Amino acid sequence: MRQTLDTMDRLSEDGLWYLGRTGAAEVREPWDIRDEENEVKMKFDMPGLSKEDVKVSIEDDVLVIKGDKKISESGGNEGTDGWSSQSFSSYDTRRRLPDNIMKDKIKAELKNGVLFISVPKVKVEPKVIDVNVQ
Repeated sequence: MRQTLDTMDRLSEDGLWYLGRTGAAEVREPWDIRDEENEVKMKFDMPGLSKEDVKVSIEDDVLVIKGDKKISESGGNEGTDGWSSQSFSSYDTRRRLPDNIMKDKIKAELKNGVLFISVPKVKVEPKVIDVNVQ
């Protein structure tokens, strides 16, 4: 039994579990990143957090996303169903940003527990230099 719990702990750290169409458990990452022509779009699942609980910043060339929320019910340590009535949500991730982005134009929005980040890219025109052939 302990081995099964260890395996479940390890797998749950890697992503979110859900039952797929086949009925087998599948893993879904709690984030998604799409590199498009004019921007990089990112989506991070942050259930239970409000925009006041989330901080997005840039440290050098790294996007830093942090979120913390402690929820405590008044009364005893256990709820009516026997489970603890106190929970804590914490989120901390870092993603290296590509070189061709506009750091000062990054936008972030939290909707229904999902953080959406838009990172605009700099349009880089190829620089052509004619070399005089002698």
